[in-house]
Amino acid sequence: MKGLDLPEGSYIVFGAGPLAAAGIRETSDIDLYVTAAVQAQKLKEGWQFLDKGGRDIPLVHDIFEMHINWNFGTAYNPSFTELQATTKIIEGVPFASLIEVYKWKVASARPKDLADIALIDAYLACAK
Repeated sequence: MKGLDLPEGSYIVFGAGPLAAAGIRETSDIDLYVTAAVQAQKLKEGWQFLDKGGRDIPLVHDIFEMHINWNFGTAYNPSFTELQATTKIIEGVPFASLIEVYKWKVASARPKDLADIALIDAYLACAK
């Protein structure tokens, strides 16, 4: 993450990244919720858009996917500022809270989301 040299306050690790950071499960990519300015800069640096269907068209490079919104047609659509208010900083990197990841996964309700919901529930139950 730090090698991307993103300005402080301009990105949040979301998707499965917070699950990996908490040691809940591994992930094969890193999803980022970023400001429009960050996306514009990375586009100039050669990152490419990838149409994954629906509203999911991130800017991608290597294992990174950058999104300027978190609206995939679900009932969960936080603004960058809303999500930023609940981030957890780990080794200088802002991660979305597990509660926010949970809300997104419940709203999405795909099979992989249901599995992650169970993992988050178990993790939070052990943390009490």
